Amino acid sequence: QLYFSTDDSMDGREVLDYYRTRFQLEFCFRDGKQHAGITNCQSTDFRKLDFHFNASLAAVNLAKAACKRLGIAYSISSCKSFIHNAYMLERFICVFGINPDMQVIDKLFKELILFTARAA
Repeated sequence: QLYFSTDDSMDGREVLDYYRTRFQLEFCFRDGKQHAGITNCQSTDFRKLDFHFNASLAAVNLAKAACKRLGIAYSISSCKSFIHNAYMLERFICVFGINPDMQVIDKLFKELILFTARAA
């Protein structure tokens, strides 16, 4: 791969760091636009817009951190499926009054909530 810079005083490592940081920011904004509703705010108040943008980007970063912590490939789609399945599993247990065997739940929990997750 070739990386170019118009600033000839920068060394190669610094150029690579700038590109890496730039693309991390671009992916965060892309995911925020596609999945976290960053463009859905209709307010004209700067403070409300600022809060909305921060909340959307925080949601993307929290999803990324949760996927990393759970050891699953990061994609917003997988993270949404994961959260939905965990909620539905908890809801089924509560609504039906099931008294689950915690050893079985601990053993199968990750498998049950990841059955719709896609590879990133």
